[in-house]
Amino acid sequence: MDTHFIIMKPFCHEVGCCCPEQQHQHMINFRQGDIWTITNNRKYVDGLGWYCLIDINNEFQFFIYVDDIQELHAKGSICSIWDLDLKINYLNFKINKALDTYDREAFLSLSNELRHTQQVKSKMNYAHVQNV
Repeated sequence: MDTHFIIMKPFCHEVGCCCPEQQHQHMINFRQGDIWTITNNRKYVDGLGWYCLIDINNEFQFFIYVDDIQELHAKGSICSIWDLDLKINYLNFKINKALDTYDREAFLSLSNELRHTQQVKSKMNYAHVQNV
């Protein structure tokens, strides 16, 4: 599993404590551009499963159920640096195709999306360097 993720779409997530009763729950709002770092701190809770400690922007930490991470990734709410690399490669391919077919509108749209994706990736790379 990747250790660094970036929030692509703002969302709220209900976070509960890791006790079997889960009596201590609250909502956390995540903003686009927030960086998640999955730490090596893991915890297994009987009847609930595995939880990972997540560091958010080097500001605070919380435990999240492992399946929730996978669900957020599948929905596109979070993505890894590998996801961003794949998207950049795909956008470069589509831009070249738009150039070959003289499709100005597609070229401009894809170029803007590529620029945005590269900015997100550079922010994520910067955050990763700060954590090392």
